[in-house]
Amino acid sequence: MGLFGSSKKERKELKGEIDKLMKAYSNEKIDGDTYFKKMMKLTSTYKKKK
Repeated sequence: MGLFGSSKKERKELKGEIDKLMKAYSNEKIDGDTYFKKMMKLTSTYKKKK
């Protein structure tokens, strides 16, 4: 199963959210601390869904 869930839909949704977060960080719209906190929350949310 892994981090990205069990269905293609879950993987696609998570990948989209991660991409948005990475883009915001690379465009300096959020700082490193905020990026880290949001990424941890996002991945832990999907882990709980398994």
